[in-house]
Amino acid sequence: MCPIGDATSGLERRGAGFTVESLAKELRQEWIEEALRATKRESVRVRLLPATLTVWFVILMGVFRRTSYVNLLEKLHGTWWTHERWSSEKPPCSRAVTKARDRIGVEPMETLFKRAASEWLAGTEGLVVRGLRVQSFDGSTMKTPDTPKNSRRFGRPGSSRGRAAYPQLRIVALADVGTRIIVAARWSRYRKAEIDLARDLVSEVAPGCLILVDSGLFAYDLLWGIRSRGANFVARIGAQAKPKVLRELGPGDAIVEVTLRSYHRKRHRDMPRKWTLRMITYRPEGADEEIRLLTDLMPESGFTHEELADLYHDRWEDETIFDEMKTHLCECATVNRPVVFRSKTPDRVVQELWGMLIAYNAIRKTMQEAARRKELDPRRVSFTSATERVREATYEMMRLPTARLAGRYERMLIATARVVVPKRPGRRFPRAVKIKMSCYPLKRRRRRA
Repeated sequence: MCPIGDATSGLERRGAGFTVESLAKELRQEWIEEALRATKRESVRVRLLPATLTVWFVILMGVFRRTSYVNLLEKLHGTWWTHERWSSEKPPCSRAVTKARDRIGVEPMETLFKRAASEWLAGTEGLVVRGLRVQSFDGSTMKTPDTPKNSRRFGRPGSSRGRAAYPQLRIVALADVGTRIIVAARWSRYRKAEIDLARDLVSEVAPGCLILVDSGLFAYDLLWGIRSRGANFVARIGAQAKPKVLRELGPGDAIVEVTLRSYHRKRHRDMPRKWTLRMITYRPEGADEEIRLLTDLMPESGFTHEELADLYHDRWEDETIFDEMKTHLCECATVNRPVVFRSKTPDRVVQELWGMLIAYNAIRKTMQEAARRKELDPRRVSFTSATERVREATYEMMRLPTARLAGRYERMLIATARVVVPKRPGRRFPRAVKIKMSCYPLKRRRRRA
């Protein structure tokens, strides 16, 4: 693949390898080829669905979540690439896609995610406060299709009405707050706790970062692990934590001492018996709950009580990442579209997960580029609108002549930056369920005779 030149803003020339032109500037073709070579999954034979196209297909499954295999192949059919290689009037069948996905497996997608996330993070500014780049931990669960293999691999949550409807996997992500790019992720079966995944994810924390931690992931050994990586933290603590106040610095600001139990020190032998930290206490405007934060940023760091409280508001904004993926990118709902993934076997589900994370990050990187040109905060650009603009451009740009690609890409960025959303207000009410549970009896699977 050879660069077109300055007029195309880094878009690629069409060559032997398949590429999606609307995302070609964000997701470089050489990264895909390197990931395939590193995992020894590159194509050896000449195929209708070579490895590079299959990787892109898995990513497009995340972009066009509700488009079937057949309809997604139809979107590719008739493009500049398929016109030369698919000589028949019809694209390959869905079974051929399944075999192609099995050939490349999971490893190339995970390798590509790590490479792309690293490159995208290095190429963006993010949210930097007093020299520290702000990132956060957050977790979620995702429903998979109801098959015996998925059920055995991922497990199901408990249910007061019997068996839960769908197997679920659990995921914890490290996200960049300023760009909402997912830096790293860990997944497991449903029964594994989020805190265990977060402990494993600490190895991905970079020095010089400020990590925001929710109360659901609060653990002293996790915080010590973050500190050991050369990063700082701001973590919300629950009512059960009772640090000893050593001295008051001002209203809602104190130096405290926490006692670290032996089970914490088993994971980190260098942990002290007692740890001196700073505690911030505040109540959001209009809220009934009081929030307490623990941080290793002492007064000499320059961070004020107000700055640390505002930073935690940014973590609340970061919670929209999983909402954007599940509700808007995958178009999931509680009843009529409950599952995030479409794959019926565990390995394909995990492959689809990495493809969806790449797709999400690629859209976020496109939003970053659109916001930069309009001097906007990328978090104020509408994700829903950006996803639609990318979908439209994906179909059109694969059919345009090379000379018109740069103009169509610019129009996509302009349209993406036009829809701006307000800053998310502070949380004033506790989480609550809005949808009443159905009164219908639970549907049970019939056993075969």
